[in-house]
Amino acid sequence: MRQPLFHPDQPIDSGSGLPIPPAGHVEPDRDDSLAGGVDSVVRFESEKDQESSQPPRYLFSRISVILIMLMWVSAGFFKVSDMSGFVDTVTQHRVLPESMMPFLWWVGPGELVMGLLLVFVIGSELRKPFGKFVLLVSMGAIGGFIYYLLQVDPVVLQESGCGCLSDYRIASGMENSVRFFAIGRNVILILLHLVALFGPAISDRVRRSG
Repeated sequence: MRQPLFHPDQPIDSGSGLPIPPAGHVEPDRDDSLAGGVDSVVRFESEKDQESSQPPRYLFSRISVILIMLMWVSAGFFKVSDMSGFVDTVTQHRVLPESMMPFLWWVGPGELVMGLLLVFVIGSELRKPFGKFVLLVSMGAIGGFIYYLLQVDPVVLQESGCGCLSDYRIASGMENSVRFFAIGRNVILILLHLVALFGPAISDRVRRSG
């Protein structure tokens, strides 16, 4: 004979229709992982998927590009505002042949254009071929300028300046200070280019391994 699910004399809860357990009754442990309902579990998993699918910011790489862009814009602005002074400074260096002197008038505008292109690299072009190409051209130009500085006579460079930022110079009693500060500044810029170029790939690798 089948036993009833609950004793007929056991009181019934009017709200749920289930029997009220007697005093002192202890229910066995149960899994509360779904206590909030299936919807809460699905929502939690969805939030985790959204966090993992968000594109990385590449913060350090973008900051590096911003600093490089500011360098190009400031250098181009100073040259454009005093083109005759820049051409005169380069003429005193006696490194470039006379046939290249007319092209010096395009250096300042070219630097401003480079700064403008780097604005796009800061955005969505950082990891794309166009962004990498712009960064490589920028780094190559800075490397070429370092080579140019090494060709200038130290005494002439100390007296005339490098022409990087108009006639701006750092006051220092150190010998060859103009060459030292100019090359040091450009080496730092090259390091910033390396961060901008290889930083996203390193960030992606760390993100996948994590």
